[in-house]
Amino acid sequence: MHRFAILTVVAGCLAGCAPPAFAQPAPIRLIVPTPAGGPSDNAARVVARALSKAVDQPVVIENLPGAGGAIAAQALIAAPPDGRTLLWGLASMAGIPAVQKSAPYRSLGELTPVSLVGRFAFGMFVHPDIPAQTVAEFVAYARAHPGALNCATGTLGEMMAATQFLKATGLNATFVPYKGGAQLMPDLIAGRANVNFGPVSSGLQHVKAGRLRMLATLAPQRTMVAPEVQTLAEAGVKTSSLPSWQAIFAPPKTPRDVADRLGRDLAAALRDPATKTQLEQQALQVEGGPPDALAAVVAQDTEAWQVFVRDSGIPQE
Repeated sequence: MHRFAILTVVAGCLAGCAPPAFAQPAPIRLIVPTPAGGPSDNAARVVARALSKAVDQPVVIENLPGAGGAIAAQALIAAPPDGRTLLWGLASMAGIPAVQKSAPYRSLGELTPVSLVGRFAFGMFVHPDIPAQTVAEFVAYARAHPGALNCATGTLGEMMAATQFLKATGLNATFVPYKGGAQLMPDLIAGRANVNFGPVSSGLQHVKAGRLRMLATLAPQRTMVAPEVQTLAEAGVKTSSLPSWQAIFAPPKTPRDVADRLGRDLAAALRDPATKTQLEQQALQVEGGPPDALAAVVAQDTEAWQVFVRDSGIPQE
């Protein structure tokens, strides 16, 4: 055999036998419990891009909506506790065991906390067909039309916000559940739903376009993205504090050192000025924090959910 041919064959064999020199690790999987296009999904994608830069590897979003977040939580629980699969957790998921007999966990605290991301500002949105420019006018209209209103909810948190408002004002409304804001908003804009208490970022663009009206925000202070809109407290409606945080969790039994490393990576991502600005433009106030801080928030809000469900008489289904 010609010497060049022999060298070619040998080189080919060596190339076929050698391990890949630049093999990339599998992407980190970030499970989001809402459909694509909603407030939580949009925020998760901002954080995923920043986290990808911080760890120098891909972070991919997997949307698993449904059952108030239980489907996404079940997928996380089934994943290996190696830090390669994470969950974008919602505050409302702390209430799942209180309202679902088949909840995938007895307490959200069974998941491994990584870090708080921040808290959404919520708003009270109504269709323009409702002849109300203020909260007081809305209450008067609802009292004059008993049983005529329906309230769209995309998460357990939105249900809590609506229930608190109805209780504080003595009003009644029919709840219409959706899988998330991306499905809810078209019906609200079309007038098939009358009112929604949801993240400011989900409806603000429609308010600016004249397709919806935002009567108030539910945060203690006015939100920077709509400073002209009064809070419910300013409108004279006193409600309980609404858990509205967004956070990152790892599977149960994830080693503490892995969770701590992920927490540091996420902290680096949230310190990025561009990332923080993008999140604040979505009316999400960035907080961050170590795993223990998130664990404390989860414990507090789990109790708050249990009290809310009990006092509201919401059946476990």
